[in-house]
Amino acid sequence: MAKRALITGVTGQDGSYLAELLLEKGYAVVKTHRSTVENAGEITARLEDGSTVDYIAFNDTARYVMDFAEVAKRLLTTRIGTLTRTYCYGHSAGARIGRGLNYTPDLNVGRDGTRFFDAFLNDDPAAGTWYPVVMTDGKDVLLTSDAARAAFVPQIDVVHQMYNNIWPPKHPEWMSSSYLENKRNNAKILRDKGLWPKYRMYEIRSISHSGGETLAGERESQNLDLSRMMERFVDLLDAWVERGIAPPPTRSDWPALNAAPALAFPEVACPLGVYYSYPESTSGATAFAAFTGRGLEPLDGKRVFVDMNRNGVWDLRETPTEAWRRFGLLQKTETLTAERYVACVERAVRGMIAAGTLRDRCRQRAAHDLTQVPCGRP
Repeated sequence: MAKRALITGVTGQDGSYLAELLLEKGYAVVKTHRSTVENAGEITARLEDGSTVDYIAFNDTARYVMDFAEVAKRLLTTRIGTLTRTYCYGHSAGARIGRGLNYTPDLNVGRDGTRFFDAFLNDDPAAGTWYPVVMTDGKDVLLTSDAARAAFVPQIDVVHQMYNNIWPPKHPEWMSSSYLENKRNNAKILRDKGLWPKYRMYEIRSISHSGGETLAGERESQNLDLSRMMERFVDLLDAWVERGIAPPPTRSDWPALNAAPALAFPEVACPLGVYYSYPESTSGATAFAAFTGRGLEPLDGKRVFVDMNRNGVWDLRETPTEAWRRFGLLQKTETLTAERYVACVERAVRGMIAAGTLRDRCRQRAAHDLTQVPCGRP
């Protein structure tokens, strides 16, 4: 019987893969759907002056999510008894709402005056926003007091490294037009404000905005299944809140954070090809191009060449051996064999388990079958 609730504020159908895992683990799960398409008109609200709005009214309204969560909590309490914890998961704009709830003074508070959400799991916040910054008279006044920092609850941000679009030009001058830079700057700002003990950020390589919700889609679309890591992030968050066990340190490829390198699935750490944005960076999906040693490097869905070997030239695909030599996984005289590949994957799996980002049951299958191991999905 579930004794916790995790309320999801997701965008569209994203997050379904995680909901299945949480139900299997005994959580009560409630999903909220909000208007996410600007000027679509499917949800409207009338303002005090008589005008109406749709997208703007709900896409970043935290109280809207909290009201649904409150209804769900009351319903669940009558059916399964007292809920010991309430966590907030969000993807994209839902993750942005999670940040806003944790950053805004007195927002993460219920009608009874007590804390509402006990922790936040933010999955690739939209455009890397919102920042933990409020400028007043040229000075940042947010999360600067001891009381404000004490009210900040544990937060894990999962950053999909490959989703790095260009933000529209109308943004504060102290923000970047790069999604990825905004995600990284958010971590640095929290660190500099003394909130590092309550915050973790985990960058994941070769993941775009989709994280397994659609494992196979149109044409070449193929996404790595992020649920294999996300399941562990939920466990880490719960242990952090329930037992005070701090998660592993932040992982990022940005030197300014002085962190360990970003996380990589064995398919990326021991590559037989590259994942690239498909059909382009704004789609949030990826495709896979194998190191075949035959023919030209591929074109993406917008007919832009994929620079598989990072030399700036549209040229021939490497063989797996050539690619591994370039990555430093092989010496210049060594050749990739099945045994070397299996050994590499086994090392990668052991490293992820040791880092706390993959469940140990992944050991139970042969390394070359790793992509078929149900390390996340039930």
